[in-house]
Amino acid sequence: MKRNYATIAAATMGVAIIIGCGGTAQPPSSVSGLILDTDGNPVRSARVYVDSPVQRETFSTNTGSYRLDSVPSIDLPIRATIVQNGVTYVGENFARVFSGDPTASHNITMIRQDQLASFRGTLFGSGGLRLQGARVSARPTTAAIYSSTQAVTDGSGNYILNGLAGGVTYEVVASFAGFSSAEVVRTATAGATQTLNFSLGNTTDPLLPKPLNLVATAWTSPFEVTRSAEQTTAVNNVKKFIDSRYRKGIAPTRLTASGNMVEVQLFWDRIDNLQLLGFALYRSRNSDDYVDLDFLRDPLAETYLDSDVNLRENATYRYSITAANTLYPDTNNSESDFSDVVGVTPLGDMVDRGVTFSGSNVIFNWQAVTNAANYTVYVFDEFPGIRVSSYANNFNNPETGTSFTYNLRALNRGQRYYYLIMGANSDDSARTLSGVGQFVAP
Repeated sequence: MKRNYATIAAATMGVAIIIGCGGTAQPPSSVSGLILDTDGNPVRSARVYVDSPVQRETFSTNTGSYRLDSVPSIDLPIRATIVQNGVTYVGENFARVFSGDPTASHNITMIRQDQLASFRGTLFGSGGLRLQGARVSARPTTAAIYSSTQAVTDGSGNYILNGLAGGVTYEVVASFAGFSSAEVVRTATAGATQTLNFSLGNTTDPLLPKPLNLVATAWTSPFEVTRSAEQTTAVNNVKKFIDSRYRKGIAPTRLTASGNMVEVQLFWDRIDNLQLLGFALYRSRNSDDYVDLDFLRDPLAETYLDSDVNLRENATYRYSITAANTLYPDTNNSESDFSDVVGVTPLGDMVDRGVTFSGSNVIFNWQAVTNAANYTVYVFDEFPGIRVSSYANNFNNPETGTSFTYNLRALNRGQRYYYLIMGANSDDSARTLSGVGQFVAP
């Protein structure tokens, strides 16, 4: 049953988990997540859409985030597509949409169209019972791709798991509340659909270990209007260089007064247990009581990006999570002890004051950010997009003032370069990013 949160906060709250089947139309809701490439970098300007029973579409922002509003409250595939350098990339994930709830955990990995692969099969319970509404999750066994792909079984217990990459080995886990999960490891074949059937056994009621090494990282990211193709194609794979774990997160964010987006990403050590159903997440703002944030229905998860639209810069947020077994929330053991509490304070907007020149010197200028302790300038020799690395940066020797005179790798006179500025607090738990600027080397 639900853990009493009085040990951390005055109030006791309840997390609801819904495991019934979709298909009955309800009031519309929202779907959100991240669009990633196979290196885990955010993909900007990808078209994200649903086309049944109504058409909804948007484009991913410079951080790779997307949000589809007014989506019917049913089970449906979310698809994404983009063309880069003449190559078509596509991706897909399956969303369970419930009335009134923004839907988390629906990230999409973009795969070359000619490398797509699929798994399909049937889930059985005790006595050959076909399980409707069960979940199948697939995640690479190596660090090649950083997001899980999910499917949900239909009324006959059948599923199809699309959007996989050929040649990649996946850990595939089938889970359903009240049953022990099942797991296989299989390498996907490009252009093929392989059959994977699962039989789920009877569950026990173990008290799972509490999640360990919970870490929170806050990002304040520039919002670049998705109507501008050039702007949305820019920027934010720089997060790859700053914190490689960012590539695994989820969610939409709120806009600051200046139009920037605030997000808080959580990381923890993965729990490898076939009795694990998912994770309950809790959050407190400043001195407020803790509230239920979400239930992450993914036994392969080890990260979560807080998608609350009310997140604000310069407010302090504290988080704790628990692990839930497959009997959650019905028994005393079904929810683990709470993880350690972590806190983080998102920074304000990073305002770029432009580039100036003094002879052959290139000088980057910005406005000081409250509570930022240092600043890093990332320079690119091409427009930052998929798999574009930083040409040079001062990450190992950041500035503490409001300008940086470039003294790194030589610039080619007359060549156009692109840049981005990052501010960070003293313990590097909060970062703020400018938009992408450009200059021609003198």
